[in-house]
Amino acid sequence: MFINHSLNYQLSLMASFIFHILSLILFHLFLASSARTPTRREQTGIRATLTLVDSGQTLPKYTSTNPLTNDPSASLVKSPLKASRDVYSMNLAIGTPPVSFSAMMDTGSDLIWTKCKTRGSGSARSFDPSESKTFSQVDKSCTELKLDGCNQNYADGNSVSVSLGQETLKVGDENFKNVTFACGTPDKDIPYDGILGMGRGDLSLVSQLKESVFLYCLGSRFEPKTSSVLLTGSKATSQNINTQTTPLLKQDGKSYYYVSLEGISVGKTKLAVTKSDFAISSYDGSGGMIIDSGTTFTYLEKGIVNMISDEFIKQTKLVKHGNHNPYMGLEHCFKPPGNVHVPNVVFHFEGADWVLQRQNYIYEKNGKNVACLAFIANNEDYDHVSIFGNMNQQNMMVVYDLDNNNLSFKPADCKNL
Repeated sequence: MFINHSLNYQLSLMASFIFHILSLILFHLFLASSARTPTRREQTGIRATLTLVDSGQTLPKYTSTNPLTNDPSASLVKSPLKASRDVYSMNLAIGTPPVSFSAMMDTGSDLIWTKCKTRGSGSARSFDPSESKTFSQVDKSCTELKLDGCNQNYADGNSVSVSLGQETLKVGDENFKNVTFACGTPDKDIPYDGILGMGRGDLSLVSQLKESVFLYCLGSRFEPKTSSVLLTGSKATSQNINTQTTPLLKQDGKSYYYVSLEGISVGKTKLAVTKSDFAISSYDGSGGMIIDSGTTFTYLEKGIVNMISDEFIKQTKLVKHGNHNPYMGLEHCFKPPGNVHVPNVVFHFEGADWVLQRQNYIYEKNGKNVACLAFIANNEDYDHVSIFGNMNQQNMMVVYDLDNNNLSFKPADCKNL
């Protein structure tokens, strides 16, 4: 009995020792595991490089005729978009095999369209649906898609007449199937091959891909080689920190991104304008202000443009230029500021102040002895909508949150995003 008790005691000690050793091993394994850097969640969405395109002339926004149908109907959908000079494009590819093309990134419209090959014409970068294995017809009519007569009209007097289809579209490194797009042939020489609509409408890229958040950062026109970028999904939300935020407004029947502008300052002087000057009319839906990546300059009511100019000249003492202005639509010109102190212009949006420095609102070119304020007076006989153009948006990270209906922004070095 004594021997058995001794053996049992030794076995008990051995078991206790083994348990202690295993516990220490497990404890150190736990510490090692806890010390590891957590695996970073893979981000989703699109990342695409944008390129500043200087057309060298002031162009109307995209005009085209329909190469695929002979439908003469021309019931037009009006759009308040104006002429553009400097825009931002991105490389896309469409079809199988893929055909590359450059498209202007445009938050002020919905259509995705590219140049299409026609009989006896067409460049190497034009698209021929008959040569693609993945092309198909859309299952809805143009009318159902709010393109009556398969046409869209723009405020500069031009229109786009197109044929719709569905295709595989490559944006950045991502391929997307069955994207509805439009096929057209420009009747003017434009420095890009098509348009990438990013508006709220059903035909826009963000709507078709169900992207609720996207951002872009537009590099300076003074540094054309500076990187500009478009991000969507979690790639965009991960950047949305330390920003100012203002509401995005909606207008029935329109797919533009409206913002609530409450005032404008030149330097420390607040101009005699109020929120009501930029409000959407409850009577006919006119007015308001939209933010648009595809319009170069900012459009305001004539009286407001004059107020900005008068206060700017008062503070800088610059000499106004004569009647011959070198840039279409820019009426308030003067000798280049040189080393003259130039005040900031501040757009006071609801809950956020957007500060415009010199390069964001003074348009000038090397070799020309003239500079102009980059504000254009609206046509008094047309729509009184104001447009916040892309020149104002350069060197800013601009985030569109469509779920929460807000716009966020902050100054940014675009190449670091």
